Amino acid sequence: MNPLRLGRWLVAIGAILTAVGLITGFAALTTGERGLILNLLGLTPVGVLLAFSGLILVVLTEPRGETPPAEPNPPTDSASEPSEPKS
Repeated sequence: MNPLRLGRWLVAIGAILTAVGLITGFAALTTGERGLILNLLGLTPVGVLLAFSGLILVVLTEPRGETPPAEPNPPTDSASEPSEPKS
């Protein structure tokens, strides 16, 4: 499998696990069942780690151009350029 595609999948799966863990974990607080709460909230760090690993993989394997991007043009000084005549 392409590392770039794997990284994108890891980011998506990590985001889903994080969202599911947080939403269902906090919703389970209303039941008061300690084991269920800890298991659901335990999905959150796993999801964050997967998303972060995927992000690093995407950044490292993303194709880049032959030449680096050009520097932006410096802002022009409005005082040195002639402005419209005042009426």
